[in-house]
Amino acid sequence: MKTKESRYSTDYITVAELDGKVVGAIILIPYDKLDKLSIETYLKQFNKIEGVSEKLYYVVNSLKYLIFRECRRGNLYIANIATSESARGLGIGKLLMMHAEKVAKREDFEGISLLAKNEKVSKFYEKLNYNTIFDRVLLGERVIKMAKAF
Repeated sequence: MKTKESRYSTDYITVAELDGKVVGAIILIPYDKLDKLSIETYLKQFNKIEGVSEKLYYVVNSLKYLIFRECRRGNLYIANIATSESARGLGIGKLLMMHAEKVAKREDFEGISLLAKNEKVSKFYEKLNYNTIFDRVLLGERVIKMAKAF
C-alpha cells in the first residue's frame, strides 16, 4: 500500500501533529488520478484475499464505487480523513478539511468530493457547507456522496 500506485500512497497523505504526535490524517487524490489508483489498490488487496466467496464479495463491493463515481469531474477527492480518539473535539478534523480546501483552490480544482460513512459524519461535513449529492443504499450499504463547489 505504500507504493505510489495506491490510494494510500504517502504522496497523497497529509498528517496533523500535536505535541510531536500524529493526531490526524487526510488523503487527497486528484480526480484524474482516482480511477487508476483505485484499480491498482483494489488489485493489490484482491491478491491478498483468500477464498472464492470473499474475493467475489470484494469485487462486487469495489465495483460499486467505480460505477457510481466517488468524485465529481474536476474535483479533489477526500479519500479518507481520520483523527485519533485522544484529539477528538480539538478541531483537528476541521483544520484538515480547511487544508484540503486550500489545496483544492491553490491547484485550481472546481471543488471537493467525498463520501460520508454515516449520518453523524455527514452532519460534520454539512457544518462545513458540503452538500449531499447522493444518498442511497447500494448492495446493502448506505453511500452518502457529498461535495463543495468553489
